[in-house]
Amino acid sequence: MIFAITIISVLTFALTNIFAKKTWQKLLSMIFAIIFLISLIFITANDRYHYAMKKTTETTTQTLISATNNKNINLLLYQPLGNGTEKIYLYKTNESQKKPRTTGINHVENTLKKNQSQTQLRTDKTYWVYKNDTARFWFGLSSKNHQLIKEKNTFNVSKDWLILSTDQAKNLTKLIAENESSMQKESKSFIQEKVKNAMIQDPTMDQVAQKK
Repeated sequence: MIFAITIISVLTFALTNIFAKKTWQKLLSMIFAIIFLISLIFITANDRYHYAMKKTTETTTQTLISATNNKNINLLLYQPLGNGTEKIYLYKTNESQKKPRTTGINHVENTLKKNQSQTQLRTDKTYWVYKNDTARFWFGLSSKNHQLIKEKNTFNVSKDWLILSTDQAKNLTKLIAENESSMQKESKSFIQEKVKNAMIQDPTMDQVAQKK
């Protein structure tokens, strides 16, 4: 509505200003000019300072499954960014996923919590939304409604999960392939412990270390 008023007021001001000859016509022209300026101020306030809006947070929780297709290893992947202080995570939440999803970069905060009782991803997304129906009526054409402010992803993983970089995961795949026959005979917990130890001793897990 505020956009319609702005357009109508500026057009009416232009018309009345052009043809205004009498005093009342000039006053009418000034009134439409004031309406235009006021509506423009409200549009700017809504656009820059989120006038008539409020913050709301939506929370979702999803169970995590291993990012690898190997059923013997529970794996969560990450990709370091820049100097390594920031990371994006690659994860799966259902068996139908062919490829892991990735967390975003802009306005996104990722947190990892180990040794938790449940393995799940909690996502908290904070948005700008209209305060009420009146605000929606006046600023309904604005694209600011449900605009993302920030996203926080909390990865809760139990103690039997591995947290590896994508480069480490590539080496892990090689390790599993080279030891596939023996791994089929061993228990899942033993396999995970073996992989953990290998990664701790040599995060790059080159072929020489894998054969020991």
